[in-house]
Amino acid sequence: MSSSKLPAVFIGLRYLLAKRDNRFISFTSLVSMAGLTLGVLALVIVLSVFNGSQGLMRDRTLITVPHADIAATPAFAGWQQAIPLLEQLSGVEAVSPYTRIEALVSQQGYHQVTQIRGILPDAETRTSPLPAAIIEGSIDDLQPGQRGIVIGRTLANNLRVWIGDSLNLVVPQSNSAGNRVQLGMHRFTVVGVFDVQFDIGSSLAYIHLQDSEGLLGSMALDSAVHLRLKTSDINAANARVAEALNVLQRELPGPQYHGEDWSITEASLFNALRLEKFMTWLMLMMIVAIGAFNIISTLVMVVAEKQADIAILRTMGAGQGTILAIFMVQGSTVGVLGISIGAIVGSVIATNFQPIASTLEQLVSPDSVYLISSLPSRWQASDVVITCSIALVISFFATLYPAWKASRIHPAQVLRYV
Repeated sequence: MSSSKLPAVFIGLRYLLAKRDNRFISFTSLVSMAGLTLGVLALVIVLSVFNGSQGLMRDRTLITVPHADIAATPAFAGWQQAIPLLEQLSGVEAVSPYTRIEALVSQQGYHQVTQIRGILPDAETRTSPLPAAIIEGSIDDLQPGQRGIVIGRTLANNLRVWIGDSLNLVVPQSNSAGNRVQLGMHRFTVVGVFDVQFDIGSSLAYIHLQDSEGLLGSMALDSAVHLRLKTSDINAANARVAEALNVLQRELPGPQYHGEDWSITEASLFNALRLEKFMTWLMLMMIVAIGAFNIISTLVMVVAEKQADIAILRTMGAGQGTILAIFMVQGSTVGVLGISIGAIVGSVIATNFQPIASTLEQLVSPDSVYLISSLPSRWQASDVVITCSIALVISFFATLYPAWKASRIHPAQVLRYV
């Protein structure tokens, strides 16, 4: 900082810290600072809760939705050879085969259309957290030829069935000539129930891969099989899909391979969540804007009060730039202090949200059924940096008009009445 700017900084801080009625900072400055502090604090906490909720929703979605999915047209004849090839790729932890079949599930007058997935239990355990979501029975009870089925809790409730009950799967099947479609009915026994605690996947059903061949009719298993990839970094799943397609095309040429990752299959859901987060951020940023307006009103009052001081400084040789800097320093300091306190306190609360919320619940309403402490929270530095940066810009621009008005004061007009 140049020597010509130092007096402006010192005078600006002196105005801010000057004692008035035994207070170091004027009431209006405190209000401005409090508005910025509350705005930034609220933004950091709410965005952290949004991040935690979205992360929890994503984790529950990925119980039934693959990180990445690879299929082939017209048939995936070499899927068994493809599994070890794909597991050698960097970033791919495991690969498992599965089939997807739409079926009408019925039981004693209750009906629901859902997706039936044929899996290999051992392989599925390596690529999916499904076993951990099972609340009754076991995925290991899916044995080939036994016609066992594991269903979602929502599907079980809708059909009024539980472990040991039987279900009818009605599947449209074409004949060997492919010119006629008929309905095939298959009876399965419920051997497990899982709960993903989320709408997506809660109505799925799983059977053994070998049993799914009977549901395909004349269609070969190779025509319906998909490969599910578990990646070490879910945010890089799209890149893993591209690598997998290149490897398969090179090593197992013939079919036309295609694939997609979870960010594409569930794009509508997560785009809606991102939009919701942005709109919440935008609305809460209005609190920061209110704090910035308070800075304007504070500086306007200070300029009106310090006209004589400004005139004296001008007669002593202070230029318009120096006067401008004095009041910009005063307003910017209020902004920096308010935003910094809000960011620090908000970050502390966000990183310790659940214990703090649990303590407040016990103090305010011990018997409340609405448990705020159950909300997940995940603090992200990027959210804090973006919020604080924009808040600093807003508070900086809030100082421009009052400071400009102060720099335009003419000493002669003020001192004439002194």
